[in-house]
Amino acid sequence: MVKERLETRVTTIDGRFHCRLLRNDKVLNEMACALKQDIGYCIKYMLRMYDKLGGTSLMADASRHRQKAESTQQSLPKGKVWYPSQMPVKGK
Repeated sequence: MVKERLETRVTTIDGRFHCRLLRNDKVLNEMACALKQDIGYCIKYMLRMYDKLGGTSLMADASRHRQKAESTQQSLPKGKVWYPSQMPVKGK
């Protein structure tokens, strides 16, 4: 099975840090956070969900294995986080 190449991008929109998970410049998932220090949490969350739902990426697979080694306290966000279900969908 061929592993997909994913990439992440972070942009600031209206004072929020928008984290996007992309494959071939197509947005697969998006989250936002109020604090810059929560960007890692958002990206890790999106990668874990991508892998959990059957995605085939080495980066996503590694994110799930790293999660087991970390403590729960370190993996919690410090500020407000907007999850994918809370993000507005344009064009629908």
